[in-house]
Amino acid sequence: MAVALELQESIKSSLQKLKNTEALKKLFWSQLNYERENKELSRRTLSDAVKNQVEGEPLLLASGGANKAFHIIYTRLKSENLSRQSERVVVNQLLQEHPYALFVFSNNSQSHWHFLNVKYDSSPQKRRLFRRITVGEGEQLRTAIDRISLLDLEKIPNASPLDIQARHDEAFDVEAVTQEFFREYRKTFEKVEGLIKWTTDSEQKRLFTQKLFNRLMFVAFIEKKGWLKFDKRTDYLSALWESYHKDGASDKNFYRDRLSHLFFVGLNNPQEHDITGINNGGFLKDLIGSVPYLNGGLFEQAEDDKNTKIIIPDECIDTILHDLFQRFAFTVTESTPLDVDVAVDPEMLGKVFEELVTGRHESGSYYTPKPIVSFMCREALKGYLKTQVANESQDAVAQFVDEHNPDNLVNPEAILEALRSVRCCDLAAGSGAYLLGMLHELLDLRQCLFATKGLDSNTVYERKLNIIENNLYGVDKDVFAVNIARLRL
Repeated sequence: MAVALELQESIKSSLQKLKNTEALKKLFWSQLNYERENKELSRRTLSDAVKNQVEGEPLLLASGGANKAFHIIYTRLKSENLSRQSERVVVNQLLQEHPYALFVFSNNSQSHWHFLNVKYDSSPQKRRLFRRITVGEGEQLRTAIDRISLLDLEKIPNASPLDIQARHDEAFDVEAVTQEFFREYRKTFEKVEGLIKWTTDSEQKRLFTQKLFNRLMFVAFIEKKGWLKFDKRTDYLSALWESYHKDGASDKNFYRDRLSHLFFVGLNNPQEHDITGINNGGFLKDLIGSVPYLNGGLFEQAEDDKNTKIIIPDECIDTILHDLFQRFAFTVTESTPLDVDVAVDPEMLGKVFEELVTGRHESGSYYTPKPIVSFMCREALKGYLKTQVANESQDAVAQFVDEHNPDNLVNPEAILEALRSVRCCDLAAGSGAYLLGMLHELLDLRQCLFATKGLDSNTVYERKLNIIENNLYGVDKDVFAVNIARLRL
């Protein structure tokens, strides 16, 4: 146990200093016990598509196992953004010469890093699943430290590349992170629920606690987008908490004095109202900083929010922020079946709602696993496209939808038009699992047509907005669930 803790502290130090390749070398050569290589891979063997994405030559940084057959390859991208598409282009070529490997990417300034594992799914096509751990400025490192420490080769120095790959696959298992987060969430939830001073109605107290958690979780996600600032800091909740504790006022309460203003005035205030200029010359900005208006309903003030007899002690917020949020990495990008961040994503908003909310069994609220969502969306799309474009063969449509390969389509223009005009409605939308799943499927298919056929030249943002506005519909009797679905979209 002491050795494991010592390794984790050592890895933490390296990740905190990860600003250049020297820190990366120390991590793999000294701490994770891989063999030194430090060899540049020739650009002459790279395709033009890869050359356009990378700065200099990819670096074979380290190797491991029998015959040094497992490789650690570092690539510095030209862009300041760690583009998933750029990484996919690079990895797909490098895998031809390095089938057993961990790929490390940085942006051009080396301020943000991706550790990328490629795992093959169980489908007949053996599709590549790209799984990432993010390290860099503003990132919580607990998840990265825990998972990267599992890559240590000290006890298996001569393992086969298959065995090392299996260890990497296990380390990048997002389900393990999700389960750990959910366990901690449940434990924290029960503690906070017990601390809140309430009336005698235990069911209403539980729903109020759930609403508090969902609001704070959503704030944590939009904080990751950089939409919230307090005193020029983008680690918004931490900055807000620290500012509150510097306030020497007596009889203060964080929920009443800060969060209620954030929820019901800042995030629930239309843009035409300048929150920095109201209430006695803009004092509100001193309390909550700069925040956007979110038209989702989650931050509308309900009757229980107005009840002054409900007391949320500071210990509740301290527990949520420090025992839960700061222990896990958050990402604003919802995972797709073939692209996963090893972190807590917005899907968790729906999962915790459908797992913990009172009466979910009675109301029929159940969480649907993502692979099932993806399968059902694809089956629906295959049936729809075959009906709409009758001259396409069933095999060509299946190849397009399942493998994102449009090469055998007779009329890709007609397929694109069918995708643009489809109407998808979930009559029991809940917190939006199927709507999000269909959004990803439609977006990927349209991007595929653009990449291979030059069709649909809109940006990813424009395509996504178009799909949300024109193709997706949903209803549900639970207003709370609908608000979560709207905000996830």
